[in-house]
Amino acid sequence: MHSLRKPQWVFLINTAPVLLLLALCYGEFSVVRSLLPPASVAQWQGGGLALALLGAGVAGYAGLQWQRHQPLSIWYSVVVLVAYSLLLCWFTANSRELLPWSVPAWMVPTDPFLMAWTFLMPTLAHAVLAVVAKFTPEDHNQSALANIAFAFGVLVASAVGFPIVSWLVRLLPWSVLEEILLVPALVVSTLGFFFFLVRAVFIMAMRKDGVWAETALLWKVLLTIVLPLLGLAVNSGLFFGGGFQSSGGIFGNFSSPWFYGLAVLNGVLLCLPSSARPLPRLLLLLGRSALFGYTFYFFMVFLPFLPLSIPAIILIGTGFLIMTPVLLFVIHVRQLSEDVAVVRAVYSHAVAVGALLAGLAALPVSITLDYWHSRKVLHEALAYVYTPNYAETSRLDAAALSRTLAVVKQHKARNWGDFFAGHQLPYLSTYYNWLVLDNLMLSEEKMADLERVFTGLPAVQTVAERRFVSRREGNFGPALRNLSASSTYDARQQAWVSWVNLEIANTDVTESDGEYSTRLTLPPGCWVGDYYLTIGNRQERGILAEKKAAMWVFAQILNERQSRDPGLLYYLGPNQVSLRVYPVVRSEPRYTRVQLLHKEPVSVMIDGQTVALGDAAAAPPSAAPVPTPDRGVVYLSAQAKKNLPLVQRRPYYHFLLDASAASGATVADYRARVARQLALPLPNGGPARFSLVNAYCTPVAGSDWEEALRSTAREGGFYLTGAIRRTLFESQQRPRAEYPVLVVVTDNLKNAVLDDDFADFSSAYPESDLFYELTGAGQLVPHSLRSASVEPRPEAAQPPGAAVPVRAWPTAAQPRAYLPDNDVPDIVLAEPNPRMQQAAAAGNRWLTGLALQGYTQWQNFHPETTERERVPFIQASFRARIMTPYTSFLALENDAQKAALYRKQEQTLAANASLDTMESNEMQQQQQPVETPIDGGVLFLLVAGAVLAGWYLRRGRLLPA
Repeated sequence: MHSLRKPQWVFLINTAPVLLLLALCYGEFSVVRSLLPPASVAQWQGGGLALALLGAGVAGYAGLQWQRHQPLSIWYSVVVLVAYSLLLCWFTANSRELLPWSVPAWMVPTDPFLMAWTFLMPTLAHAVLAVVAKFTPEDHNQSALANIAFAFGVLVASAVGFPIVSWLVRLLPWSVLEEILLVPALVVSTLGFFFFLVRAVFIMAMRKDGVWAETALLWKVLLTIVLPLLGLAVNSGLFFGGGFQSSGGIFGNFSSPWFYGLAVLNGVLLCLPSSARPLPRLLLLLGRSALFGYTFYFFMVFLPFLPLSIPAIILIGTGFLIMTPVLLFVIHVRQLSEDVAVVRAVYSHAVAVGALLAGLAALPVSITLDYWHSRKVLHEALAYVYTPNYAETSRLDAAALSRTLAVVKQHKARNWGDFFAGHQLPYLSTYYNWLVLDNLMLSEEKMADLERVFTGLPAVQTVAERRFVSRREGNFGPALRNLSASSTYDARQQAWVSWVNLEIANTDVTESDGEYSTRLTLPPGCWVGDYYLTIGNRQERGILAEKKAAMWVFAQILNERQSRDPGLLYYLGPNQVSLRVYPVVRSEPRYTRVQLLHKEPVSVMIDGQTVALGDAAAAPPSAAPVPTPDRGVVYLSAQAKKNLPLVQRRPYYHFLLDASAASGATVADYRARVARQLALPLPNGGPARFSLVNAYCTPVAGSDWEEALRSTAREGGFYLTGAIRRTLFESQQRPRAEYPVLVVVTDNLKNAVLDDDFADFSSAYPESDLFYELTGAGQLVPHSLRSASVEPRPEAAQPPGAAVPVRAWPTAAQPRAYLPDNDVPDIVLAEPNPRMQQAAAAGNRWLTGLALQGYTQWQNFHPETTERERVPFIQASFRARIMTPYTSFLALENDAQKAALYRKQEQTLAANASLDTMESNEMQQQQQPVETPIDGGVLFLLVAGAVLAGWYLRRGRLLPA
């Protein structure tokens, strides 16, 4: 304890938290500053300046004392206690002035009031402990009973004083009591109670003889084992609902058996009598220091709740459980100090300090290694499913992934509307989300997909999907009223620049906040080059931003339901663009414009209305291929395609056999089905090929497929998406005079993990977009690779392997690609590994768009490059101001929204590309921000404690906007 008076502690306990608090507050302030009234801006600046000056003064004094080799004086503790208590009082009293109700909650993930209590309470606690150490020298006899009596006196005074304050509330203006009397009284009573109780325990721990030494085992067992276990049990709901809760608790989800086991082990080590022999004492030091992280963790968790301890003791008698981590901390620190002194006297200073530091690092390092393993397992699974290398096959540990997903769910779960629903682990969940999830999240849909792929769990409708369906039913609000366009031919680019103008209005003029949503199908060779939305009387130009960040900001604004004005434009799939405008209010029309860059005259249909772009008479279509400057990507007009040789490739069956855990078919059953199908030979067909499909796709020789299926364990899910993509990848990467006819052999296609479409792989199936399901009844049911893949397509009359000619590019003798024989332009890759274009053609945006489109097509078949190439690709999109599947145009109403967008974009660009910012269908739902520097449940618990105390604090003073 006396070592806490060393000035070095100030830099760890005060300077570092103050710097972090200033950085976090500045980050929040810089986002919302434009929304704040001048009085709030002045308070932010004044409060920040006061905190910075106070922190600098404290750090300067600590540095001076360190240089002098002198401990912290008593005046330091007094000044710190007074100054920081007043600062906390100021933060509490002015929390709503700092963040008025007009500031949207999603822009400020954590209230400054919360951050102040979280980061400044360690300073107050350290100051109190330093005072305790100063006034409790080891060479003087002190009375523990007297200090216990004083602590009890504070409780009695509080019990008597609170009703008086409650009575005065009815007589005097509330603001007077709150700002002058109530909050300071809360701080003073808490610090006084804390001081006397901690001093009593410190005196008890120092005693080598007398009653406290004789009963040391008894009170140590009470403080180090009984009360911590009781606190864990109460937190898990032992006395609130009649049983334990495994999914959460009052202060956090401490229901894991590990917390109870570590509590017992920690208490036992602290209660064990200290051996006089060197080696056992050294081992005790290692054990006690290894579990100090456990004690310190709960000490930090409960520090912000210390003001609740007195009212909790008065009202429900459980406030001592809030104080338990503090008392345990005092005992633990005292014991470690004694152990280090003894070990240092026997061995050496280096051994003692080394053993202490090694032990202190044990829990943090163990937790970090465990989280890092979770990150590795999760990111490998994400890479396998969402950014795979189709040329390689890797296998994952499904059991480890299941455990990791369970932990992700635990850290993800939160219920913001319930005071007593702490599903996360304070601080640890924040650390986990930073280390494992890159401060983003994993959507329910992706977690369900990973579980289905690797464990074979059946498909379930996620909560997000259920909410989405229920919200979208019966929504017939805004619609397109008028569609017009203007086109200009740019001779320098040799391309058209067109503007598509939309006028949107409500079909129901009573609609107060309707959202307009539509889709545009762009022809090949057409890029989105700009976007505008009319907001008020101005034309607001859309910001080209990272797609996930833009969609997250748009969703947050929608969830405000306060008639903000965002417009969003983004790719849904290849050539499919979504346009969303919010809000469309009553009879007031909204206007929005989209710029399209296209090589040839085209027509675009929007909501049943068609608009023609360009004029063939002014600039006829090109009959020759149009390459990028490095000739890596080539645009072929419909006329240029007709000049290519027409060839007919040889089809062959490629059977994808369901070998998942849910597959009940036998090898004999599969043999019979395949034999019946092979009895219907394809026209000019080649030898059939086979692949076994569960979580992995395993190609097998045609003659050995039965034996391979017999020896393959039926496990995992039916990951049909991966099997189809790997088969198409092989066909597209090595163009040959033959192509696969995919036949899926399964009992139930709906058990398969199957994408909605494979439109991004369309260049791999130029003959036909059909694949077939071979059912248990021997029926061959067609399905589409282009859309709604899981749904049958009985209207598809084309038989398997029908003679369909295709175009060979560039020649039939040495083809690099095969193209469908139709009147639609195509884009082909002239190089197998095109380089990312920093600037495809100076001053020619259309050619730059062609280079970006070509790279998009290449990356569709090489998603393993996503992590390496995504950020440069997005930056190239920004420079060219051409939208790609990774970027989005977002028109925003004010500077605060733009600042929030840039902050979110920085976060998403630094994270794994497969992680999410929100649930898949949460664009239409209420949601809370994902990133939170500290745990939001602290605020609600402070409010709950104030209500229990009977202080009648206004809820509006404490709840976040």
